[in-house]
Amino acid sequence: MWWSRRRTSGARRDRARALALCCAVAAIMCGRAASPTRAPSSPSRPGTSWPNEPEGARVLTDWGMDQAPPQTGDEPIGGSPGWSVVHGVATGGVGSEADPSAPFSPTGVYDFVYPRGMVEGTAPATVYYDHLDAGEVYVGFWWKPSSPFDLGPNGNKIAFLFNGGGDGGGQQFLILLPDGRLHVLPEYPGDYRWRHPNVNASAVALGQWHRIEWYASTSGPLKWWLDGVLQGSYSDVTNPHPFDMFQLSPTWGGNTGARKRETDHYWFDHVHLSVR
Repeated sequence: MWWSRRRTSGARRDRARALALCCAVAAIMCGRAASPTRAPSSPSRPGTSWPNEPEGARVLTDWGMDQAPPQTGDEPIGGSPGWSVVHGVATGGVGSEADPSAPFSPTGVYDFVYPRGMVEGTAPATVYYDHLDAGEVYVGFWWKPSSPFDLGPNGNKIAFLFNGGGDGGGQQFLILLPDGRLHVLPEYPGDYRWRHPNVNASAVALGQWHRIEWYASTSGPLKWWLDGVLQGSYSDVTNPHPFDMFQLSPTWGGNTGARKRETDHYWFDHVHLSVR
């Protein structure tokens, strides 16, 4: 197992902090002081923006990432529809910048920075939404890895879906592995098994924007898409606990001690979350 951490039911902000600060063994230190304002949910509207969103899904948040994130601590992102940020340790971080090439909602994008020499096992920062409470989750977002990009021996994670239930819940993450493909690893009690792309194994083009879609259900179904092309489809990823948090926590590598050989970036433009 690449990393482990203690999880306390209900301490959602602490879980975000634990993942951002240390992916080896992290401690939950404090409770959530206040939840960001939750945006009203609404029925999804089928269309081409998020083509694989389930019929009848209820939109929780649709965010253009135009608000600059706070640069210290663990804070709500002012003006966002219920998102928060916690920064990583020592180096790196996340900031807002203008990118006219952003494909969905220019010009504001989030730039996660991996400085040269950064030791694997941490994320530059974690941007998270913790109001899910659902058995089915669909997330779509636009993402661009820099070119070149040092994936190291263990790849670079992109995003996480967490289940409630404390230690009995667990999480799954989407990752770009050194083979240049997208994979998913559930870290659930009794199910710690890679789900590799079993439909299409499209190579991720570095330096280009990509639309990522990810659907997961506690009853078993798991699917993910790259630029509208289905990559993996499984029916055996079950969990007795509903999903409670989504994180853009792009963690570099695992825990072998590798260091970044260059300064790299992950950029994100727009994120869309719905449940059913």
